[in-house]
Amino acid sequence: MDKTALPNIEHIQKLLLYGGPSAQLQEELVKTPDTEMSVAVLYHLALRHGVISPTAAREGLALLATAGTAGENARHILEKVIADSDFLAVRVMR
Repeated sequence: MDKTALPNIEHIQKLLLYGGPSAQLQEELVKTPDTEMSVAVLYHLALRHGVISPTAAREGLALLATAGTAGENARHILEKVIADSDFLAVRVMR
């Protein structure tokens, strides 16, 4: 995957993902060297689509297809969005 196609995430400390019927906190993804690819892809989808919908999740999985294990956290989150037919709102913590 070409990392230059993804947005700059230097300013991000973590992402908070809200969803479900009550828009409750579903997941917190702290940016570490192991999760940078996941944070970048999820942030990219949020910027591009406003929320992470099943359609956006499929796009994200396509982006991660060549990332190997680097995007494992995002892959898990996106697969759950598709399986649950849910939407996730993303809050960026700086």
